[in-house]
Amino acid sequence: MAPDHGRRAPRAAGFTLVELLVVIAIIGVLVGLLLPAVQATREAGRRTACGNNLRQVSVALHLVADARRFLPPMTAPKSTGTITMAAPPYNGFIGFTAFTFILPHLEQTELYDAAQRNVNTPIPGAPGKGTVVAMKIPAYICPSDASDVEGMSATANGGADKWAAGNFALNYNVFGNVFGTSPVARAEGRSRLPQSFPDGTSKVVMLAERYATCGHEQVNDGVLNDKDTRGSLWCDSNWIWRPVFGVNNFDPSVVVQDRSQVPQTAGYTTCGRFQLAPQWLTECDSSLAQTPHPAAMNVALVDGSVRGLAGDMAQDTWADVCNPADGRAVSGW
Repeated sequence: MAPDHGRRAPRAAGFTLVELLVVIAIIGVLVGLLLPAVQATREAGRRTACGNNLRQVSVALHLVADARRFLPPMTAPKSTGTITMAAPPYNGFIGFTAFTFILPHLEQTELYDAAQRNVNTPIPGAPGKGTVVAMKIPAYICPSDASDVEGMSATANGGADKWAAGNFALNYNVFGNVFGTSPVARAEGRSRLPQSFPDGTSKVVMLAERYATCGHEQVNDGVLNDKDTRGSLWCDSNWIWRPVFGVNNFDPSVVVQDRSQVPQTAGYTTCGRFQLAPQWLTECDSSLAQTPHPAAMNVALVDGSVRGLAGDMAQDTWADVCNPADGRAVSGW
């Protein structure tokens, strides 16, 4: 039989260029749809990890308070200063913050004992300054914060990059001595549970989140190592680096001012509202609490519970839950 020259040979298996481009386009669309969901899931996991760490810290504070009958003081006068005006069980320690006192309850008994009541004690193998202040404590870190460098402050201002960072901050109205007669005295609180909290321990914020490194372009021009780039260092009792919120000594519209972490007048402060996911180098107010989470701030209450506060919480409500004795009832928060 003669060959049928009009019959087409079967096409080789495979994709044409057009088909391949269509498949690639579909994959791109699917990735675009799935990526936000993946990112949201990852952030939810990081926020949960932050909350779990905050809960550990909260429990540790209660354990110390139970053992010593008082909450630990906010900080020593400075990193080389001795605590002398806090409750008796805390006096005599050099450079300690409240976070240093709770180390044994965070599986850090060896470090606490090695400190020998002084944060300037050299620690073999420690990074940075090589002392207690440079030791990175996993429970003090929130994995959502992008402003630290492997657990250390990111700025070289004041040598802060040689100190370990901390993402949780102490409410000055809880851990400070708000009626102290001097700035030094106001750092050395002596609160008791529940006597010092007439509004109720379930109604007062004890701890909130803070960035490890914090700068505002109106004072630091967005420069990482500028003298006005600050941060939160868990074991630093020096005035501008304390792991504290509620002090309010910051106003980006004022070029020259006192930006220390100690109020210059006695009495409870009106806490400025926390910041919700500000850019850490250009939008961060170092006197406030700030959360890296896009929708809520993790806090620990004085009763030891941990909860998330809505990012749109009103200023007045935040001020009320930061003040343990204003007598104002707060509901629905």
